[in-house]
This record gives sequence, structure tokens and C-alpha cells, in this order.
Amino acid sequence: MMVMLFPSLQLPLGYSDPYILIMNILIFLFFIFMIFSGLILKVQSMQYLAQIREVITQLEKWSEEAKKTTIRMIRELGKPEKDPTPIVEDYMEFVLIEPVERDPSGVFKRLEHLLDVRKSRFDDLIAKLAPAADRDQRANIDMTFEAAMALRQMFLVIRHFYYMGKETNNYAMIVSVQVALSFIMKYAKAYYNALKAFNEGQPIGDGAGALVASIFKNEFVKDGNAESSEIAEDISLTPVKFEGRNVLIVRAVGPGGRVGKPGDAIVNLIKESNGKIARVIMIDAGLKFEGEKTGKVVEGVGAAIGGPGVDKFKIEQEITSQKVPVDAVIIKMSIEEALTPMKKEIYDGAYKAAERVKNMILERTKPGDTVIVAGIGNCIGIG
Repeated sequence: MMVMLFPSLQLPLGYSDPYILIMNILIFLFFIFMIFSGLILKVQSMQYLAQIREVITQLEKWSEEAKKTTIRMIRELGKPEKDPTPIVEDYMEFVLIEPVERDPSGVFKRLEHLLDVRKSRFDDLIAKLAPAADRDQRANIDMTFEAAMALRQMFLVIRHFYYMGKETNNYAMIVSVQVALSFIMKYAKAYYNALKAFNEGQPIGDGAGALVASIFKNEFVKDGNAESSEIAEDISLTPVKFEGRNVLIVRAVGPGGRVGKPGDAIVNLIKESNGKIARVIMIDAGLKFEGEKTGKVVEGVGAAIGGPGVDKFKIEQEITSQKVPVDAVIIKMSIEEALTPMKKEIYDGAYKAAERVKNMILERTKPGDTVIVAGIGNCIGIG
């Protein structure tokens, strides 16, 4: 019709109907308006908030299931006289206030003290809640409790930023949370899946280092020439002979869920040896890069131990002052694999790592030397 009214009107190339041209112009102007008015950002914010809300719902569900699993475990193993639910709910949001770091002098000593106090509180709590549980069962209850608390903390943090972003309409905050959702859910799913392993006392990937120590030790236990003793908090020592070397095998006490204080054990052994420790070899689980194979074994130098850093600091101080070389053997895995039941690839990797340890002792020490072999990790399910 417009062409009939304006026969001399020249339409752009590709447009035979002027109405289509007008509609395209209006749509273009609408998008320009949305961009400059911030409407697009508001729409995106609504989409991101909806995605975050879905994650919060899932985290809340997992957190509640983890709490119920902990309570059920306490009832089945501990046979408490009273309902443990109120106390468990109170402790689900238990916090540790880290020491001030503005004065770095002695920060690890202060942190260790707080961690010890926290552990003592939970040991007393679980002993009270589960009086019929034995030492290993209490350790497994503690691990289940820790996983439940981690899930609750994730839920509370994400919900906090969700409401903050929604109330303030802070696009940057909303986007930053949305971008991190995949990583958050990866860690949350790992903790959620770990509940089954902790509940049933199954070995987890993080126990790979302790498994290597057990593999190495069991070769000598069969011959009846190895005896174990507890030399530090939840840490056992097994002295054995290997090709003329004195090997001191250190690992957490199993099969309960413990990591112990390997730092104290290694430091004490070095001090008591009066300079006779020729080498320290530490074996631990390590996070793999995406694309790497699970169970891959790599070597390095340094104190192979994670956690808050207290044990690592102690070991580094002592080996530096005594000039003791320290080797590291790492068994690669993902965060999910570290917290969930041990995969066959990790189990096989532990045997490969044990052979690496033997070769390192033979190649880097001589007969008569004393070597510390420390298997680091959670000993749940590993006797």
C-alpha cells in the first residue's frame, strides 16, 4: 500500500514489503533502547537469579539429607538415650574463627591451638551423642558430621549472596555467583557423595597416601618382623628393614576416619634421631588437571600434605633446620574422587606409588640409612 501511495519510494535491497522494513527498524530501536536503558541487564539478572535459586534449593536438600544421615548414624552406632537431633542442628553451623594474620609471628601456633580446641569439642560431643560407638565408629561419625557441616556452609553462603544480589540489584555480584555455580556444585556434590563412604566406612581417594604406606608395611608384617605403635595423635609408626635401610613408616591410625598429626610424628622422629634421618618421603593424594588420568603417579620435592598448613609448616621448619631432603610422591585425582569411595585407578596407582617409593629408597639412600616414609591422608576403611 505504501508503494502505491509513494510510487517513487525506493526500498533497501532485499525488502519488497515496506512493513517488514518498518518492523525491523522498530525491533532494532527496541534493542537499542533495552541496551541503553539497562533492561537487558535486568532480564539477565532475573535469569541468573533463577539459576542461583535452583542451586540453593539443591544445596538445601543435600544439607538436610546430610544432617539426617548424621543423626541416623549416631542413632544406629551410638545408641543414645536422648534424641540427638537438637544438638546436631545446633552444631551444624559451628564456626572456627581463624587467628589474626596482621601479626604473622606465631600464626600457625595459634591456628593449631584453635584447631585442637575444635577437635576436642567435637570428640567430646560425639562421645556424648554416641556412647555405644567404638573409637573407629566415632571417627566415622565425625567425618560424616564434617561433610554435613560443609554442605550447610555452602548453602548459607550462596543463599546470602543470592539475597544480597537480589535486594541491591547488584549485577556484578549476581554474575560472579552465577559464574561460580558449576564449581560450587562440583564441590557440593563431592561432599554429598562422600556421605555414603563415611557412613559405611569405605576407603576414599584421599586415603591413597595411607594405602601406599600400608602396602609397603604389609610386605614386612607377613614376615612377622614389624610392630606398630602410636607416636603422635592418631598417627602410627611401623619400623621395618628394607634392603639394609631402616624405614620408619608413618600413617594415620585406621580404619576409622582420621588424618592425625603427621607433622608432629615426622618432627619428633627427626629430633629423636639426632641427625640420623637420611631422607623423608611423603606420599599424598593430589588434584589432577582436567584431562589427566586418575591414578597417575608423579614425583617431586617438598612436604606433600594439604590441610590448613599447620603440619606442613612444622615439617618444613624441621627438615630445613636439619637439612633433611624431602621427596614427594603424588597420586592424581579429582576433588570428587578424593572424597568418594576409592576407584580402582587410584588403588592401582597406590601400588605403582609403592614401587616408586622402593626405587627412591634404593637410588637415593645407602645401606644403614634411616628413612621416613609418610603416607598422608584419611585412613577411613584402611586398616
